[in-house]
Amino acid sequence: MKRILMVAVAAASLSLAGAARAADKPDCSAQKTAYDDAVKAGKVKPDLSSCADKKGKEKTECQKPLKDKAKEDAAAAKGKVKDAKMALDCCKTTKKKGCGEAPAPAAAPEPK
Repeated sequence: MKRILMVAVAAASLSLAGAARAADKPDCSAQKTAYDDAVKAGKVKPDLSSCADKKGKEKTECQKPLKDKAKEDAAAAKGKVKDAKMALDCCKTTKKKGCGEAPAPAAAPEPK
């Protein structure tokens, strides 16, 4: 009977410890969704279907502004991906460099 009681107490304490650890983890689902959306936005290719009926130089001139716009959008998306990744990483690990409070300025060495 004593052995059964000890096993029951140990099992209860382990289940409570597991629940406490799960409660310590922050919910980063919003940051994960924002990161996934930013990655998808960065992988969008230009829609060149409007230039399909043209040929040669005319087709090239039609595609150029569309491709340039896609490059600009991709560059902007890279910045958003970087910011979203940093927010996600900071959510998971708040002690990571660049997260939370601004770091204290380094002390200047004393002149000799």
